[in-house]
Amino acid sequence: MNAAIHTLCWYLHSLAMEKPCMPLLGDEGGWLTAEQTEELVEAGAGLLYASGLRPGTLALLSAGRTVNTVLALLCLQRVGAAAVLADPRETPEQTLGSCTPPLSVPFLVKAGGSLRRPALLLTRTEDHTCLNLPLASSGGTPAPAADDPHAPAFYIFTSGSSGQKKAVILSQGNLVSNLLDSAPLGRYAEDDVALGALPLDHVFGLALLTGAIVLRHRLYLTAATAPEELLQIISREKITRMNGVPSLYLAMAKKARAGEARTLRAGYIGGAPWTAEQFRHIESALGMTLVPVYGMSECIGISCARWDAPQEERMAGVGPFYPANCGRLLREDGAQARPGEEGEVCVRGPMRMLGYHDPGQTAQAIDAEGFLHTGDLGYVDEAGVLHLTGRKKDIIIRNGTNLAPRCIEEALLSLPGVRAAAVVGLPDELQGEQPWAAVVCETQEKPRVMDGLRPLLVKNELPAGIMWMDALPMTGSGKPDKQAVKELIRQWRSA
Repeated sequence: MNAAIHTLCWYLHSLAMEKPCMPLLGDEGGWLTAEQTEELVEAGAGLLYASGLRPGTLALLSAGRTVNTVLALLCLQRVGAAAVLADPRETPEQTLGSCTPPLSVPFLVKAGGSLRRPALLLTRTEDHTCLNLPLASSGGTPAPAADDPHAPAFYIFTSGSSGQKKAVILSQGNLVSNLLDSAPLGRYAEDDVALGALPLDHVFGLALLTGAIVLRHRLYLTAATAPEELLQIISREKITRMNGVPSLYLAMAKKARAGEARTLRAGYIGGAPWTAEQFRHIESALGMTLVPVYGMSECIGISCARWDAPQEERMAGVGPFYPANCGRLLREDGAQARPGEEGEVCVRGPMRMLGYHDPGQTAQAIDAEGFLHTGDLGYVDEAGVLHLTGRKKDIIIRNGTNLAPRCIEEALLSLPGVRAAAVVGLPDELQGEQPWAAVVCETQEKPRVMDGLRPLLVKNELPAGIMWMDALPMTGSGKPDKQAVKELIRQWRSA
């Protein structure tokens, strides 16, 4: 990656100058052009600066999936303030109180008004002063340009092994680097219309926003989650690409009728395992090319498949390491793993986070050579393709043997009638730990799961028990919530 890195507002200005009338951001209220977007961002940044925000100031932003939220986010970036991205379902107290150590944030920002009359709702936490700042009516002094793409720009929360949130600090440069490196791999085009159906407080959703501005294509934002609604939006807005987790794509594929969603060309898929059958079904039902991608809050992009690779290759792994990244796999003894040998995925490069809010957590995650230790396990094949096998913290030690829940989950998902599955480890007096499975069926009739698993797994890998569920608890980003699954199984066993 040789391209220069700039701020998001630099790219927005360039786009507004060259293509002022191009529709850029849309939601159910309509579309804003590139020129309109920049004018509103300039107005809002001036208002925020006049209200006391400065480069480096922390401001909590409730990250709902609307155009006005994106405007608020870009206003903060224009000032140089760092946006602390909060789940809109949580109160500020819930978001900040669950972070270790707690964050002190002097401003709360929320998008207000409508698309035609947008406004910023600004609250000072010190004295609880509330300001309604209408963007369009601003005639104030513009804010000084914030032009450092490598300064702290986003705080994104991720759950640690204890359930306590960790605040990941990212720069605009982290996101831009990811886009410039992934564009040739992910079938991006300037006529793309992307669907923003993932949370903006998650890197997978935030990457789409960055892509629209940097790669110059439309972005349609929606709070809809039902597959029927998403399919209607895809057809109405002629959506060509999206990001999603397997469960989202599968739900859409199940509901898609003949010819529906056929404008879709490509979509990144990641965040959870899939089977070959599921991969083929999604591509066939939605008429799109799935591009496996692997990343996390701490390193936005780690690896990515090529969109033009054969289907068998794309669905088998998550592609090679991004060209800009330096990746390696380390065995338990600290030696570098050879091709085909399992190890922990470690990565450094321009997409790696600046660090955690807690310096102690940063020191534990990033070693002296600058490598982020992801906690994910995998191997690289002879072709250089990365294959993920599980997470270190999820490993179940049964009778002294390490078991990867991911392998058991993939076996469960391969069985007829199984729609979703999650495997967790629970303590056992005799065996140390035992794997327990939560399973969602396609029909009311429970399949003979254990009989189906015996030819696929060794005896030690077979679950100690199965809890049948109507749906798995999910995180905000659409992944199975393992902590919640573990607690539900504990309650079920003790009932």
